[in-house]
Amino acid sequence: MAEQALRARPLALLLALGATPALGASPPLPDATGPGSLPSVRAAAEARATAERGGLADTSVAPPIRLGQFGYPITGVPSAPAEPSRAWEIRPSLSVQAVATDNLRQSSNRKSGDVFTTIEPGVAISADTARLQGVLSYAPSARFHAENRNEDRLDHNFNGQALASLVPGRVYLDVRGASSVQSVTGGFAPESNAVAEEGDRLQTTSFQVSPYIVQRFGDTATAQIGYAFQSVDQSGGDGALALQPGLAGQGLRRGDVTQSFTAHQGYAVVRTGPDFGRLAMEGRLEATSYIGDGVLDGAYRRIGTVEARYAILRGVALLVEGGYEQQRFAGTPGIDISEPVWAVGARFDFSESSRMTVRYGRRDGFNSLSVDASIAVGGRTRVSARYGEKLSSSALDAADLLSTTSLDQFGNPIDLSTGLPVVRPFSGSFLGTQNSLSRVRSASAAIVQTWPRDIFALTVTQEERTPVSVAQGGTAFAQRGTSGSFTWSHALTPATDAIAFLQYGRSSSDLGGDGTTMSASLTFVHQLRERTALTLQLASSRRETAGSNQTATQNYILIGLRQTF
Repeated sequence: MAEQALRARPLALLLALGATPALGASPPLPDATGPGSLPSVRAAAEARATAERGGLADTSVAPPIRLGQFGYPITGVPSAPAEPSRAWEIRPSLSVQAVATDNLRQSSNRKSGDVFTTIEPGVAISADTARLQGVLSYAPSARFHAENRNEDRLDHNFNGQALASLVPGRVYLDVRGASSVQSVTGGFAPESNAVAEEGDRLQTTSFQVSPYIVQRFGDTATAQIGYAFQSVDQSGGDGALALQPGLAGQGLRRGDVTQSFTAHQGYAVVRTGPDFGRLAMEGRLEATSYIGDGVLDGAYRRIGTVEARYAILRGVALLVEGGYEQQRFAGTPGIDISEPVWAVGARFDFSESSRMTVRYGRRDGFNSLSVDASIAVGGRTRVSARYGEKLSSSALDAADLLSTTSLDQFGNPIDLSTGLPVVRPFSGSFLGTQNSLSRVRSASAAIVQTWPRDIFALTVTQEERTPVSVAQGGTAFAQRGTSGSFTWSHALTPATDAIAFLQYGRSSSDLGGDGTTMSASLTFVHQLRERTALTLQLASSRRETAGSNQTATQNYILIGLRQTF
């Protein structure tokens, strides 16, 4: 089943000591099923695991969620087994949507209703051959307004990854890319960005190309040496004024928050194999040089580490890591880090599909805790949680996502540590975009329950950004945000699904003050024919800013038709 690609458990990840790849981490091994791996590889691993379980599928992980154009989850109950996959599959589609809203710009004092039409041609391509495996989803979105013609626009949305075997078993080429639109000012629910005005858009496009060599030494060790080229571009068009929430007459131009860079990285990784029994070790060298603007002008990251894991009991292993790092970033003040790095922790494997890793150590110039957990409770419920800290900017986050997320069969980013879809990373921006370097603390937790006709998902996210270096001519300010959402998908009939969505969030900014965001939607998806779906969505969102007494409410109704060829 295609949807079972999400349910593969990381077999090769056991050799990777349970660590989540850091920014610019090397691509996974060709047969890896951990973060960054390919859907076809995960599907094959799941097929083997299903056979070992006697043909019983793992129902503790929710089936994939198809994210709609406006970010709201469009999902259904588990479908029937798909047809056997072919070496090449090309699935064109065409979606037409009509939207009517009473507050196009989600403004508190200059409300303007409008009706607009969105045309979204798309194509989903998948390859699963002896020499090439990959998936690509591209869906440009053209929007045409009846009244506010200056808001007409074209957004590009794509996500893809591919692995080419240049010399079977030895030389590979890993290619990844993504592009989507986000809000500059933030203040939107993480799962929604229904209608943001033209002056508040930021298109982010990122690519990564990495050729690498793999040498296996039987069951003793595996070595991987390679090079990665990264390119990230964040641009907002004409640099029109984009007001921060809660500020009247003050604002940031998109040119103040945009950031572009290219990066060159060399890396080498050696991992031990089963011959070492309870002991697993990994040595890693990485050196990345950035060519960009702002804080990335002449920046670099260099790090060398050795990590060891020893299983003291069945399902319990201790982790220890040591190494040295050098980092440099421009801006004010300049960041220059040259010091040892270390970490200690433990990994708990409760079952083949349930594990938790807890680490505490020093990296990026500060001590921090990290937690990564995904635990199946019974046969239908999965609980996941993640916490971590890092030095990053909005553009660096875009590059990081290429290394730490993978794709489902729809082309949506997914988190393989939890098996859950990742909200579109560049839409529904909860916090404002900045090109400064910040210390980012992020936490998330989710509970997903799957039944024959229902899927329930409760998620909570929290993020805090504290600037540590400001780009020349830019603006930096601390931001914090907490958001919770609930999604319920119910199959009314075999051909009709209903999806209810609720979200509430609170954010604060040293520049824009405190604010709250509330969103709700009710969506009906009806399958007219095998490849034709009709969508009706009713949605409402409300943004409040403390201090300025500004409240903006936006309601809209969407009718859409999607044809897959």
